[in-house]
Parts: sequence; structure tokens; C-alpha cells
Amino acid sequence: MVLRVVSEQSEAEIRKQRVHDQLSRDLRRFAANFLRLTSGSGKALELLPQLEKLSASIKAYADAHDGALPSQKTVHQILDSRAALIEYRPWIKDVDGASRRRWEADGTYARNDAVAGIIKAGLRMVASELVDQLTQHSTAESEFYEQIRRLEDVREKNRRRNNPKK
Repeated sequence: MVLRVVSEQSEAEIRKQRVHDQLSRDLRRFAANFLRLTSGSGKALELLPQLEKLSASIKAYADAHDGALPSQKTVHQILDSRAALIEYRPWIKDVDGASRRRWEADGTYARNDAVAGIIKAGLRMVASELVDQLTQHSTAESEFYEQIRRLEDVREKNRRRNNPKK
């Protein structure tokens, strides 16, 4: 008796998924090292080999997709840190209803959103400084302080809730 595995996917679809996965790994590693370098750490000597590997991944992606480069949406999805976290740790999105309601009520979600906003605005500020884009820096700085105000509001609400006498 001979067993044969039959796939629902064509060889081309499997190849597209493999090159997408490789592009995701290489782009995330390059971006992570680059971000660390801009913050004063990272591995500068690994930047060029990572860039070469990323370039090869982009070429392989284009070859598998009839010459089409990854779309801007695809790149944004790959570099979405929250999506990456859920991809690496899928169990964190499986939150029961009671926990979800408690985190909404106690401000955990609002706090996390504000912190994420602070980080993103900070990244945009650094990026605009690297290429001397004053308008983009001003916009990002305004967003940075708005997110800090949101975080302070969440903290104040928690203080009032946890210590109502003051």
C-alpha cells in the first residue's frame, strides 16, 4: 500500500508562502537591528549582511509573484509589531470575555494604546530627524505629547478609582 499526501495548494502557492515567510523574517530582523542602531545599540556590522539577505528575499518574492514587488500594505503588515507579537504568541489574543471587560474597565487597553502611540510617534520623530524633515517632526512631536496626555488621563482615572477619598 502506498500513501500519497495531496495538498490543496499548488506548488506556486506554496512557493509564494515560503518566500513571503522568508521576506517577513529578513525584513523584521533588518528593521529590528536598524531600530536598535538608531537607539544606540544594535549590531552595525550585521547591517550589510542583513541588507543583502533582505535584498535576496525581495528578489525571490518578485520572482514568485511574476515580477511584482511586495505591496506597501504587505510591508506594513510585516512590520506591524502588534501583528508580529500575535503571530509569535497566538495565545495572547485568546482572551476570555471577563478579562476583556475588566481590562476595558480598568484602563489596561487605553494604557496600552497610549504607550503604543508614544512609541510610534517617537519612531516617527527619530525618522524625521535622520532626514531633516521639520514638518513631519513637528507633527510626530504633537502626536507624542497627545499620547502622553492620554496616558496621564488613564493614570489619573486609575488613581481616582483606586483611591476615591483623595
